[in-house]
Amino acid sequence: MSNAREIAMKVIYDVEFNGAYSNMALKKALKTDMPKQDKAFISNLVYGVTDRKLTLDYVIGKFSKIKLKKISKYILIILRMGIYQIMFMDKVPTSAAVNESVKLARRYGHGASAGFVNGLLRNVSKTEIEYPSDKIEYLSVKYSFPMWLCEKWIDEFGYDFTEKLIESFGMEKRLNIRPNRLKITADELCKKFNDNGINAEVYDGYIVSDGFDISADSLYNDGYYTIQDSAAMQTAKVLAPCEGDTVIDMCAAPGGKTTHIAELMNNKGKIYAFDVHEHKIELIKKNAKRLGITIIEPKLSDGCKIDESMINTADKILCDVPCSGLGIIGRKPEIKWNRAEDNDLPKIQRQILDNASKYLKITGEIVYSTCTIEKEENETVTDSFTADNENFEKVFEKTFYPHIDNTDGFYICKMKRIK
Repeated sequence: MSNAREIAMKVIYDVEFNGAYSNMALKKALKTDMPKQDKAFISNLVYGVTDRKLTLDYVIGKFSKIKLKKISKYILIILRMGIYQIMFMDKVPTSAAVNESVKLARRYGHGASAGFVNGLLRNVSKTEIEYPSDKIEYLSVKYSFPMWLCEKWIDEFGYDFTEKLIESFGMEKRLNIRPNRLKITADELCKKFNDNGINAEVYDGYIVSDGFDISADSLYNDGYYTIQDSAAMQTAKVLAPCEGDTVIDMCAAPGGKTTHIAELMNNKGKIYAFDVHEHKIELIKKNAKRLGITIIEPKLSDGCKIDESMINTADKILCDVPCSGLGIIGRKPEIKWNRAEDNDLPKIQRQILDNASKYLKITGEIVYSTCTIEKEENETVTDSFTADNENFEKVFEKTFYPHIDNTDGFYICKMKRIK
């Protein structure tokens, strides 16, 4: 397990200092022949330390005479990992957390590093941590969220709502699995999982399961299912495409929602899947091929620029626009540290929506969606759009909140062109 800690340390370093995405860095680090318990331990440590960074640094600051900025990068990560194991991983003995951290400190620090790490972690293990008395600062430190985000959400939602919201991001969620209806039903797929020793059950047409390695699963590789959060699954359902429709997905990669639309169309009709990056076009093709879908035509296209050839051609359009991603902090905790308080995303989102509206036929429908709960990226964008376009009206609108809906944070708005 000591090697597992070293792997976790390097992944955290990559996320913290090289701007890597935690899920991608983990995928690269976790080898297929690695024991399952090591994979689980590394994943828990990486996501946990990344998520709880502010809390862990607060604790280090309470016990260290050296300022955080002067602690070397690797020693800082080793301290965070050690404290996280002591405070949040009940199955890890404190002695193991301390001793293994000291070993890493000897390897990645200078002569005094091991003693510094040993002393600080032992003091932490013996002391009850006191959090700040100020209510907003308490939320920020206890749940490890940037102060500006706590203040923003308290202003929008109130204190109690915000505390429940940010607490929910740290709760473990079960895997959501979308059966490929072109090949199998939810009940049939669930039985196959259970027969293979995977604990799974059907819920509302999809499957919930404990986490497992999908990369080595033949059912996944043979195209029987897609991993997708239940809120994201609602996007294609709300769009409600029909067989034979012409559909445009304005920001399609990697193709999770695009392929769901195709499945709902029974692989009959046409879907144009736009993306601005060539390598992401290849991801869409790869996903479609795995699932046995033939009606998707990936197209290298910038949603912010008008494509004259597509005007008045679509029956249905999906605008799953680039967003702050603050609804998926539970799965990508680094998002809350990488997002700035102000951003230009609403301008981009509105431009994509404006262009999409020109591609839609009369009586056609657009679904605008994001994986954030930020009103300026959601209701504000769709409200301004319908206010400026009297030939469109809203027919459905919902924001999903993790602590209420047991999903990612997500927004869906369906608008119809009435003339």
